[in-house]
Amino acid sequence: MQASQPSLSAGNGSTPKTTRLKVIDMVRGITILLVVVGHAGLTPAVLNDMFRDFRLPLFFIVSGYLFSASRYFDNLKLLLRTKLLTLVLPYFTAGLLTYCLWALLRMLASDHSPGVGWVQPLAALLYGNYSDGLLLNIPIWFLTCLFVTQIIFCITMRYIHTRSWQLQLGIMLALSLTGYGLGRVIFLPWNIDVALVAQLYVFIGYKLKQHQALSNIRIFNLNTLILLFIFLAAAYFNSYVDMNNRVYGNLLLFYLAGIAGSLLAIKGTQLLSKSKLFAALLTYIGQESLVILIFHYGVFILLLNFLERYVLHTYLGWFPTTIIAVAGSLALNLVIQKVPVLSLLISGRRGTGYRKSSSGKDGRSTITLTGG
Repeated sequence: MQASQPSLSAGNGSTPKTTRLKVIDMVRGITILLVVVGHAGLTPAVLNDMFRDFRLPLFFIVSGYLFSASRYFDNLKLLLRTKLLTLVLPYFTAGLLTYCLWALLRMLASDHSPGVGWVQPLAALLYGNYSDGLLLNIPIWFLTCLFVTQIIFCITMRYIHTRSWQLQLGIMLALSLTGYGLGRVIFLPWNIDVALVAQLYVFIGYKLKQHQALSNIRIFNLNTLILLFIFLAAAYFNSYVDMNNRVYGNLLLFYLAGIAGSLLAIKGTQLLSKSKLFAALLTYIGQESLVILIFHYGVFILLLNFLERYVLHTYLGWFPTTIIAVAGSLALNLVIQKVPVLSLLISGRRGTGYRKSSSGKDGRSTITLTGG
């Protein structure tokens, strides 16, 4: 996760590097939207299940693509300091914010969340993973997972980055298999086992950047058809996938669907980037992916569920829920950015209200879910 990024706006003077970063921001925008529609109850369910096969793997691949080897290989303390600020601090802030909102709603309706004690959600927050639904703001489990994922990846690659790619791949496969095995026995704190499973995805993203693959990807060619066949076949023959609950199905099919689906999503994003409207919208959403992750479920879907049950007595549907959750998150973030302390706690940046301007041509420092 980068503390700052250059302006990603497209234009006639855009460099190839700027264009690649814009596509990556758009990919993040698409992925966080897929996460939101999933939590909003996207129908038909088979479509939501298909998105599950690649939406989190895509986040990990983008994380590997944006990982800065030159910055962190020789400075692990900098990586720890950066990720504590931009992942762990927002995690605890979001978790406590959702707990306060949940406590308020519970006092308003005595039958809200029956069987859940007052202390259990706080214990789940400290443990850092789903904990059978006791983590009230469910999506933020990904923040602890991404934190551990990047630490493991950095420590591993700093010692093997000079070795052959075959050895690197073998070690990443070994780490991923280890995580899979551990997850069948115990859900480790802070999603350590899932972070190990994700190492292969991060490694692929890292190699895509090394080989400047985004510059060479063509939208429509034989590779697109092959990737589409692999993804559809792997998604069809594999069982339900849910990384949060350590449900991977067949591990080979899990990785094939995750990799093929992610590459198809990148290709599709390049096609959408030709539209200035879609490019601008998805880039903006991608740049604010962290706040959307934090607020869409832990504030807006939580409130909507309460209103649907106790006030409206009807389900709004996945599309209105998605619009409200995304737009509400972005609007709330605009307010938070005016208060430097709140901005720091929520996104790891001081916001527009801080007098010392942040880096970047537009005066902003962008914090996203996946970054170097």
